[in-house]
Amino acid sequence: MQHYSRKKQFKNFDNRINNGLGEALNLPSYGINNPLVNAGIMISNTSPQLLTLNWMELTYFYKQNGFIQTAINQIVDDAFRNDGLIIDSKTLSTNELEELKQALIDNGDIDAIMDCLRWGQLYGGGVLIANTEQNFSLPLNRNNLKGKKLTFLASDRWQCQSNGISPELAKNFTFCDTLESNTTSGVLIDSSRVATFSGVKAPYQLRAMLQGWGLSIFESIIPPLNQYLKAMNVTLELLDEAKIDVVKIAKLAQTLLSPNGERIVRKRLALVSENKNYKSSIAMDKDDDYDQKQISFSGLPDMIVQIQYLVCAALKRPYSKIFGKGSSGFSSGEDDLENYNTIVDSEIRRPATNLIKWVVNLRCLQLFGRELTDFRPKWRPLRVMTEKEQAEVNSKKLADYIALLEHQVMTPKQVAQKLTEDGYILFSDDEIDNISDDFAPDMEEQLKDELYA
Repeated sequence: MQHYSRKKQFKNFDNRINNGLGEALNLPSYGINNPLVNAGIMISNTSPQLLTLNWMELTYFYKQNGFIQTAINQIVDDAFRNDGLIIDSKTLSTNELEELKQALIDNGDIDAIMDCLRWGQLYGGGVLIANTEQNFSLPLNRNNLKGKKLTFLASDRWQCQSNGISPELAKNFTFCDTLESNTTSGVLIDSSRVATFSGVKAPYQLRAMLQGWGLSIFESIIPPLNQYLKAMNVTLELLDEAKIDVVKIAKLAQTLLSPNGERIVRKRLALVSENKNYKSSIAMDKDDDYDQKQISFSGLPDMIVQIQYLVCAALKRPYSKIFGKGSSGFSSGEDDLENYNTIVDSEIRRPATNLIKWVVNLRCLQLFGRELTDFRPKWRPLRVMTEKEQAEVNSKKLADYIALLEHQVMTPKQVAQKLTEDGYILFSDDEIDNISDDFAPDMEEQLKDELYA
């Protein structure tokens, strides 16, 4: 009897109606159902697919969208603008240094470096190939470069492949060029003739899928970019329907029931449209009516601007650089440009150091037969000064050099060398050699000696 009563109690408990507030509101318990800490939302908004591997889509996307080209080209152009790369070395004379700078420009070496950086941003990997008269499949003989042909070919990771191995470990690369023929056979190139530039650094799992290369910069902007493209498409559809002509035809239903009713209605609408467009007048029956509906675009421009801000934030580019509109209100845009300059240094200039050193050393071997052991790329500040600010800086430097000369801290020859390095006054090697390297005599002491002599 006792067992039966307990069973009856459980049965009554199952049929009990719980009308508590907690159950009614379905409050979260222990954070399991709390959307603020549940990772399901984040997981549902991620994708295991890699846009970087879809290189054809990236190519056509780069071709189709102007602001995408701007996002890639602008940051590279800004890094090298106004002769931003400084080539200097103590092991070269002034004349040799000028010859090296001119050779880098005349042979397109700087342009090749910039193209390699562009393709690294777009595809996640850029490649630079040293094109010489030697056999491509053999290691590069650096001692046999002086006076010989040397050019640099810029490519991307898909045209010059590391044969399924990480580019750091590959012993050779396969360069495919189908511009002159329809064959897809490639040229085997030894790794000593190849320098690489990787895109956005990827963790190991993704790096294994990318064969050791980096990510495209567009990998992280897919959500805001989809919003932007969708907004542009919706705007285009709204523009097509911005103004709708409404023609109210008397006895329209009866006309459509007649044998030629549809043709009559279509012809009548065509006549109305033609007269309105070309003659700015409409002829209709007194029982007919005409109206025009116009769609309101209120709120749409503000929404598009906010989406553009999201795209710029994902690209880490200022709004003025991508969409060409400056700061508004009390903002001068200086903070945005300073942040952008920091990104140029961290994403382009610093990662390109080894690539630039490789190119400059090979060019020096081709010109002078020796490498620059002390060469390290230096860069001009990205902040562009006005002519007045630049003149004030030059005047301050000149005054400092003169003061150091008068206090016998620097010799006249050292001052001439510093003025040449700064580009304020250019002295040739012969002129510098003829300048005294001794400290200037103290003019005050010299006058005293002459007076008491």
